[in-house]
Amino acid sequence: MIVGMNESNPKPEVLYKDDKKISIALMATFVTLTAQYFILVFFDLSGLNVSSRIQLLSKGVVAMVFLYALPSVLKRSRIKFFVIYMLTTIVLLFHYLIFEGNRPYITDMMIPIFTMSLPGFIYASCIRDFAVFKSTMKKAANVVFFIGLLLTLLIFTGRASIGSYSMAFSYYMLLPAIMFTDDFLDKFSFKMLAFDILSIIIILSLGSRGAILCIMVFTLLKFFRRNAKLSNVRLIGDLSLIVVALIMLIYLDQILVYLYGFIGKFGINSRTLRIFLSQGLSLSGRDTIYESIVSEILKHPLFGIGIGGDRNVLGGAYAHNILIEIIANYGIPLGIVVILFIFINILKALLRKDPFDYSIAIIWLSLGFVHFMVSGSYIVDIRFWTFLSVILNITRNNSQIKNEAL
Repeated sequence: MIVGMNESNPKPEVLYKDDKKISIALMATFVTLTAQYFILVFFDLSGLNVSSRIQLLSKGVVAMVFLYALPSVLKRSRIKFFVIYMLTTIVLLFHYLIFEGNRPYITDMMIPIFTMSLPGFIYASCIRDFAVFKSTMKKAANVVFFIGLLLTLLIFTGRASIGSYSMAFSYYMLLPAIMFTDDFLDKFSFKMLAFDILSIIIILSLGSRGAILCIMVFTLLKFFRRNAKLSNVRLIGDLSLIVVALIMLIYLDQILVYLYGFIGKFGINSRTLRIFLSQGLSLSGRDTIYESIVSEILKHPLFGIGIGGDRNVLGGAYAHNILIEIIANYGIPLGIVVILFIFINILKALLRKDPFDYSIAIIWLSLGFVHFMVSGSYIVDIRFWTFLSVILNITRNNSQIKNEAL
């Protein structure tokens, strides 16, 4: 929805084609990783030598799609592309030289940073029409949902297994869950509601709690501000949703017990449901991780422990909290500045008057930020960098192209 600085009155068809290519490149990661996961699970290849070849092949597919869109990106942001890569190289080299213990972890992070994180940030910054981007997101969500549903059926019929749970699978299914929720709350489509419920049940049965948290945050943000006309039908629908939500909240334990028992008949022992049904808050060892990293930060408050420092302290594990990880990477003063920068831009995006911009902002907030409060590492995850770039793109969007979501 932004006219490119390097373009002079671009033709609509050229603008559309370039946005389409860039959008496909960004969403190819979701589809390819889901397909890769399906193959590894269905053929029970995890841990075998052939699994690394399949993972390499999937990375090659994503790389080809990124290369396909690269001319469109360079046409719009050639200088930005090279400046960002140069600055990132300088920062990583500085940390590599200063923090000797972090060197093996910085080396391991370089490939995902340069091939996924930076492209995600740069490509998302080049999108001019978010309607095209959202249309591509919907299509990618449908493909991911189909693959995920097929894999779930295979797991429930005993033809495949993922063990007690899969964090990766739940975050793959998060994309369709959020896109279906978005469509349902805008249009009250019962088809979208059915798909949404299926996605959430899959996550509850086979995935992790983090994805559920993301869905809850998105639903709350979406419900109180939607791109839908105020009408009697909407008012009735809203009241119905509130009543249903209250009933579900009151009988939540019974619902979870029933679901746990139902999927148990298929041999599924859901770790997430067990945790939800247990008494008290389970941090799954994160409290120990947080204490270890915070202790090291307090020993080095000014400059922190460097990029990869959390891996060095934890023997290869990461901080499981983006705020702690940022402060650990850059020290308390600079870390707080970075965190304030992120939250200020999130707030500015959420306060945008354009409901379409708001919709895109909360979708990517839920896809690429919320779960980093409890899991993952922002440095090597394309979802975070796409989220950050989308938020910055929205907050700096002064000339808008008023398009309806495709």
